[in-house]
Amino acid sequence: MSARVVVIGAGIGGLTSAALLAARGADVTVCEKEAWVGGKARRVAVDGAAIDGGPTVFTYRAVFDEVFAACGARLEDHVNVKRAEVIARHAWDDSGHLDLFADAERSADAVGAFAGAEAARGYRAFTAEAQRIFEVLEDPFLRGDKASTPLPMMWRIGPWKMGDMLAMRPFDGMWNALGEHFKDQRLRQLFGRYATYCGSSPFAAPATLMLIAHVEARGVWLIEGGIHALAKAIAGLAERQGARVRTNATVSEVLTAQGRTSGVRLASGEVIPADIVICNGDPGALATGRLGEAATRAVPAIPPAKRSLSALVWYAHARTEGFDLTHHNVFFSRDYAAEFREIGSGTTPSEPTVYVCAIDRGSRSSSTLLPMETFTPIRLRREPDARTP
Repeated sequence: MSARVVVIGAGIGGLTSAALLAARGADVTVCEKEAWVGGKARRVAVDGAAIDGGPTVFTYRAVFDEVFAACGARLEDHVNVKRAEVIARHAWDDSGHLDLFADAERSADAVGAFAGAEAARGYRAFTAEAQRIFEVLEDPFLRGDKASTPLPMMWRIGPWKMGDMLAMRPFDGMWNALGEHFKDQRLRQLFGRYATYCGSSPFAAPATLMLIAHVEARGVWLIEGGIHALAKAIAGLAERQGARVRTNATVSEVLTAQGRTSGVRLASGEVIPADIVICNGDPGALATGRLGEAATRAVPAIPPAKRSLSALVWYAHARTEGFDLTHHNVFFSRDYAAEFREIGSGTTPSEPTVYVCAIDRGSRSSSTLLPMETFTPIRLRREPDARTP
């Protein structure tokens, strides 16, 4: 492949595209407007502690193993990564807390201890269904080319595989489907939260998104230095394949000639010729003309009501109280439906669900966590949150 490629944005997706294309022989230049690589996957200094400034949950590791393998490398040779024993700790007011574990049977036992034997049976049935949905969709959707309509994906699955298509439950609501497995509303709330991983509401999302629970159950990984360390490793991988990664290089316009992409113009005025331009940024930037009039035809505009849910984020060096934190912790609101109604009306939830990533927890087993009276750098995030696995 001898094409000249410019990638706009050095987020995880842009860097991965650069590494894979360069490994195939393309002449690749990555242009990043910030001084760092990783996009939202950055590090922020708070009171002398480095805190993840973007996504904190690393799942579906096999995808990244394959990216490194395609470039003749191994992930573990470039970042220190280990599997988390505790996937996440979940808490409700006056209800104690519930851990989900890397070990599926241990999770089922924990659910049973928390909400009873029927809940444990429901959990096992739920995880089996989530696994089935994942297995149906992994190749045609998660790993397949994305399309503007579901028809190409349905064809890849095979129109004759009606059982698989129905197993995806595309016409059933997620919240109602969870009610089939869990009478305990706390568990319904816990597993409904997975819809927020892709910026959706569990009250509006299809039951198909239950597959996210299976992705997480397959393994949550802790990376020394956070997700930003992974971004830096992929940037280095791309550069070793011959790609050029330029920071402080803001793209102001995508250029075209004779109806085709011809390159980009930087804010400095420099022009970089290209046969292909990949935009690893908000599609809205293209649609609203932030990268030039010609680029507006690349994608349709997305009205505000159709956009993904986002998050409010705080960084703090704080004293913790109550039970010990693990690396990933979720504190649920008392009325989940009310929370999403407020979000839908355009207001900040009066009682939000809060995700806490305790950066210093998880390097040791849960039995040797730091005492709760010590100071710990934490990252507070109000759900719902759109994040990348």
